[in-house]
Amino acid sequence: MTINEINQGNKAVEFISERIKDDNYRGAPSSEHNRYTVDQIINILILLDKYAPNKSLMSVRTTDISRRPKNNPEEFLYAEFCNEAKRTAGIGTQDAMRKNLFVDLQRMELIDRYNENKEKTAPFSQQRIKYVSISDQGLKLVKAKNILDKYFIFSKGIDKLLGGYIDIVLNILRDHEYGINQISVYEYMFFVSAIGVNFSFNINTDKAVELIKEYRNLTPIQRKSIIVTLRKELKPKNFTGSKIQKRDFGNWKNKIDQIFYLLNQTVYFEKRGEQLVLKGGENSFVETETRLDRSLNEKYQYFVKQEIEKTIGFELHHIVPLSWSESVYHFKILDKWENMVYIDGFSHAKITQNRNRNVVLETVKKDLILKDYSNNKIYLKFKESVLYKIENQPTMKKYNEELLNTIN
Repeated sequence: MTINEINQGNKAVEFISERIKDDNYRGAPSSEHNRYTVDQIINILILLDKYAPNKSLMSVRTTDISRRPKNNPEEFLYAEFCNEAKRTAGIGTQDAMRKNLFVDLQRMELIDRYNENKEKTAPFSQQRIKYVSISDQGLKLVKAKNILDKYFIFSKGIDKLLGGYIDIVLNILRDHEYGINQISVYEYMFFVSAIGVNFSFNINTDKAVELIKEYRNLTPIQRKSIIVTLRKELKPKNFTGSKIQKRDFGNWKNKIDQIFYLLNQTVYFEKRGEQLVLKGGENSFVETETRLDRSLNEKYQYFVKQEIEKTIGFELHHIVPLSWSESVYHFKILDKWENMVYIDGFSHAKITQNRNRNVVLETVKKDLILKDYSNNKIYLKFKESVLYKIENQPTMKKYNEELLNTIN
């Protein structure tokens, strides 16, 4: 039995069937191997600042212990650092620290890594690493005054690691109009992880929600049949050729389980079984009705203030992502209509593919430009790729400048 035979005409089934044909069916790269908590990461950063204070560079091991058991003299400090990390945080052997944890920490912007020439390397590049140092953001996490702020800063790092998906999930779960209160592991795996990707199965948030609802229209037996069928079909032994052609359902599922584990460590979400929901409880600030209604009101305020109507193919986007918040105050000032733009799906996808880094708003007559700090620009042409009221342009520009000055 093939996937399509489970329920002819169901759009969710059809989408899954098409997605797995793409060599990149697993979606964008993210953390896949590490399990850690906020406290463990903070402990590691405290130790890094202890062994390499004032953002000085520490030389790391460059060869696996299995190949070279002894440390070279310049690696002795690194060995001491890893030993103490293992004792206090419970994680961080010399190989795991170098090959896994440091990779995630750099992508979270909590540390910097350098090549043998002491030049900083790009977070998602594959280069030979010789040195590491704690970053300004890492010091900010260590020195945060209260636990809530620590969780906010850590959550910001997780969002950077996952490529902006905290904002995507927040958008789905906080919008009353979607009517989605929880997202299952498989709904994330099949549909949410397809939002804004640079692959053949790219979709926008509205389409993902539509597909989730189609998936839920299937009976429990049909949904179970999909998983069983995929487990049988997507096995490496069923494919020949290069590694990328060897589909592996278990590997794909493990990736999403890791993402759910990390999202569960943030200030925004909690994992209940195989469902992801907004974090609740007395200390929650996102799940209360007041917070949800405020979000909806700000969304409506955009359409009122900009004097526009909802348009097919356009999406409301926070210029500076909510996930960049480093405190409750930040979250409140980011969740305002002045920090939103109503843009076409293609432009929104390009922002997502750039990991939500296009946070600087510029203007060219009636048009808008969203750029990142590396000067990568997305041009938004008035009435073609962005809908807003021209008279609000100075207000939006000023608010963007004030936001960036506040949160950076």
